[in-house]
Amino acid sequence: MKIFFVIDTLETGGAEKSILEIASRLPEDLVPYIITFYKTRNPITTSVQQSAKIHFVHFDMEEKYGFKKGRKLFSELCKTENPNIVVATLFRSEIITRVVCKKMNIPNIGTFVNDTYSPYELQSLSATMRLKIGFFKIVNSFTARYCTHFLSNAQSIKVSNAKALKIPADKISVIYRGRDISKFTYREQKEKSNGVIRFLNVGRLLPRKGQAELIQAFALFQKKYPVASLSIAGEGRYRAELERLINENNLQECVQLLGTSSDVNALFQHHDFFVFPSHYEGFSGAVVEAMLAGAPVIASDIEMNKEAISHLQTGYLFPVKNAVAMADAMEYAVKNREKMQTMAKNARQYAIDNFDINKIALAHADFYKKIISQ
Repeated sequence: MKIFFVIDTLETGGAEKSILEIASRLPEDLVPYIITFYKTRNPITTSVQQSAKIHFVHFDMEEKYGFKKGRKLFSELCKTENPNIVVATLFRSEIITRVVCKKMNIPNIGTFVNDTYSPYELQSLSATMRLKIGFFKIVNSFTARYCTHFLSNAQSIKVSNAKALKIPADKISVIYRGRDISKFTYREQKEKSNGVIRFLNVGRLLPRKGQAELIQAFALFQKKYPVASLSIAGEGRYRAELERLINENNLQECVQLLGTSSDVNALFQHHDFFVFPSHYEGFSGAVVEAMLAGAPVIASDIEMNKEAISHLQTGYLFPVKNAVAMADAMEYAVKNREKMQTMAKNARQYAIDNFDINKIALAHADFYKKIISQ
């Protein structure tokens, strides 16, 4: 049985990595194809891409949308390869494949990987972009009826998109994103001999990731605990604003913007606490990685985070967008290291039970076979 995983590009991102990881772990009776429509500028570098099991097709379109050209190319590929099912991710790829699959009577699965129509997202956009998103929402909602079913990477994302696009809840299934457990070495976090308290954040540098509030919270925290540091691993368009905040609060000596890291596990091992202050997420993959690495988690209380973290059981949750509450959470973590370590152990076990990529891949395989058989 042939499965087409279709996505805009294979540039670095959570959805792209997830597709590669799942496709490479499907059982032998499922043959995965990964198809991209647009030219990839900054490709993911992973050994999975060398897998002989996966068939890659890259159309390398230069157009920003190119829907007509995309439909033609994809139709020709479907006629040649005759896929049993198509799984599409991200707006442009979804719109193209829905029309083709409807015409060719191929089961088509839509995916929800983020909270695109969240009020938080819309508030941060210009009036022009809000109009654009509004138009995309209409197109998305209209063509959604062409989909056989939908997959969401979190329950909260399912609820949000079902409401925004008027899709019946029973037409959406939830399968969480997984992680390769073998890549994360558990090591109990212990207080450093030099007394330095090290906090870590991992995520793209974007306003919605909450790193501005994190810097403000750290400035408050450091007034009580001068021997402390904060590292932010990731890159993005918000770097200049974060640098301004660091300078404004005279934190140049203790706050580092590390850029993109190729070894996130090593970062977890060299820091005491992981802080994740996002305003909203798709599914909180970085939180799961911290859980697997045994890093005590301090996170915002958004619904996506609460699907991975239970307050005072597997981590500490604070009110989103609240720098004072975040600073208090950081202080709690320092004053209660043993409790945080117990939470970290609980979190790791929860992540192993629920977010093992091998189990997730099998869940995907079972889902696809069920759709094909129907």
